[in-house]
Amino acid sequence: MGPKKTGQGNKTKVSKQPSQQNATQEDTNQEERLQAIVLSDSYQTRFQPLTLETPRCLLPLCNTALLEYTFEFLALAGVSEVIVVCCAHADQIKEYIAHSRWSNPSSPFTIETVLSPESVSVGDAMRDLDAKGLITSDFLLVSGDIVCNVPFDKVLAAHRQRRAKDKNAIMTMVLREASPLHRTRARAESAIFVLDEQTNQCVHYEEVKTRKHMQQISLDPEIFNKHTDLAIRNDFIDCHIDICSPDVPALFTENFDYNHIRKDFVHGILTSDLLGKTIFAHVVTDNYAARVRSLQTYDAVSKDVISRWTYPITPDSNLLADQTFQYQRGHIYKEEDIVLARSCRINSCTVIGAGTAVNDGTVITGSVIGRRCKIGKNVSIQSAYIWDDVTIEDDAIIESAIIANGAVIGTSSRVAPGAIVSYNVKIDSNVTVDGNKRLTRYLGDGHKRVDKDAVGEHGDGYVYEDDSEAEEDDDYEEIVNSSGLVYNMASLNASDTSFSTTSADQMHRKTRRRRVSTASSNTMASEDSDEDSFLREAQASVERAIAENHDLDIAALELSTLRMAKNAQFHDVRAATIAALIGRISHLINSNTLKARAAVESVLNQWGPLFRRQVFDQADQIDFLLLVQRDCTRRMQGSTILLHAINCLYDQDILEEESILKWWQAPQSKEDADMVKVGELVPRWLEWLTTAEEESDSE
Repeated sequence: MGPKKTGQGNKTKVSKQPSQQNATQEDTNQEERLQAIVLSDSYQTRFQPLTLETPRCLLPLCNTALLEYTFEFLALAGVSEVIVVCCAHADQIKEYIAHSRWSNPSSPFTIETVLSPESVSVGDAMRDLDAKGLITSDFLLVSGDIVCNVPFDKVLAAHRQRRAKDKNAIMTMVLREASPLHRTRARAESAIFVLDEQTNQCVHYEEVKTRKHMQQISLDPEIFNKHTDLAIRNDFIDCHIDICSPDVPALFTENFDYNHIRKDFVHGILTSDLLGKTIFAHVVTDNYAARVRSLQTYDAVSKDVISRWTYPITPDSNLLADQTFQYQRGHIYKEEDIVLARSCRINSCTVIGAGTAVNDGTVITGSVIGRRCKIGKNVSIQSAYIWDDVTIEDDAIIESAIIANGAVIGTSSRVAPGAIVSYNVKIDSNVTVDGNKRLTRYLGDGHKRVDKDAVGEHGDGYVYEDDSEAEEDDDYEEIVNSSGLVYNMASLNASDTSFSTTSADQMHRKTRRRRVSTASSNTMASEDSDEDSFLREAQASVERAIAENHDLDIAALELSTLRMAKNAQFHDVRAATIAALIGRISHLINSNTLKARAAVESVLNQWGPLFRRQVFDQADQIDFLLLVQRDCTRRMQGSTILLHAINCLYDQDILEEESILKWWQAPQSKEDADMVKVGELVPRWLEWLTTAEEESDSE
């Protein structure tokens, strides 16, 4: 219907002129469309020597290039234009993109590669983009090594709403909430974010190196005048997923000392009195987001993808057009056209690519096997990453290592945990590759090198050593130890015993604390709150280790790190571990999965050795038994669980006979009716134990 006609003195409502309409429409489209900048280079050397020949973003994760996961996330986020900034190996990246589905007309976004060969940092890349004038709207800044299934519509809407109110709100950082010991957090690096609890504005950022053991941070008093409710957070996984305004590249250009996005740019913006810019955080609690920034996180993210924490981004979603993965029970993924011998065994959490052949007697557990691999007889592969076209000959053993494309592992050779065998390296027969060794054939200087001590008489390759990062980073040793495939726990284990105190001392301190005067009630409440917090987190850590079938050493490391971070006592570590393990036993019984004895033995035979790092003397054993007894008072079939637990741990030599007898004689073991009731089966076991000991002595 046209405009309503009125009398001569009245006016009709006039529509905008075409030029005005077009300009408004163009502004709206510009506002609604979202660009993405993908930094294909990490500007680090942690994946060398692998990245000497292949860019990090094209390294395979569960047989799919890392860049593919990044593009999948950008498509789900509604990005309309992607700019990939290429530094090292730009030709490989361009070729990969040109032959990918993202270059097809049906792609959800346009894609452009930009060469930035002189860039040696994120800051250089941003300054280069600013000089080229490629940023025309708000953009998503990510690395080419992220795995993320976060729905992005709410994050983007909140950012745009803030921008509409305040043009100085230049960045929103997407942070994933996780425990300090979550496996996808980079062990060697951490950061403290100080957020306004009402608005999630970030008012302070500080990077923390784990070796420095930071006890305090300094905040500008002015922050407290502007923000009444502040949260100091160290429980984020920062994947460096940021929504930025077009002002961000210009600020990098204006400040040539900004190289790193967090410790330089974010820290600089938040501490500047002149710029007046603000940065916000969007905290994700339900979905998955992680960055493959080290070998440690490569291992962790791979396990998460296999365990389907990243759903719908899983191997059987077949991100590549020629993939044919099918999911099988136990988190096993197999492509078509694989040959498995009748007597080989493929255990849980394993991925096997097309064209691979596995011979008789071979056992593969928790590993990723690429395409066209030839695996001989009686080979053992555990928690390893075997890429494409690898040959592993008979009787070889590979544990927690990366074997890159085209490598050959000779007969009866062993690749120890943490090692990297790079492209086309050949390991001769009966050779052991030591843990954390990195072997390569890369010939940057053109001179052939063969280290026969490392690869054997008929091998090909040499030990790669890189000193560049060591010169630049005072914490290089800590980064190396904590970012490898296998965490170096030697120093931590050594210090563990130095922290040990007797249970009697711990109980005395607890009793004394509970008797302090009411004048110190606030302090006591704070201490109790810290203790409760530790117990919750420690129990959750053990429960997660059980659910995800972590290695025992990793579970022990997480508990030890958490204990030192919270300044907790070994009594509390024992209490949390007992609660988790007895809870698991009770679940197996109540769900009719196992009978009581079988449930106890199943759990404690696997996880009972944790107590060897928590129980050091007789006093600790007595305290331990009292904790087990008390926990069993709240369990169905608690008396049966207690009996079998004592027997199982006695057989493992974790509990000694004398300690068990002293525990049973202690008044605390019968201090109330519940403790007496749950211990009703113990006297018969003690009678058997005493009789057996007497018979042994008489013989």
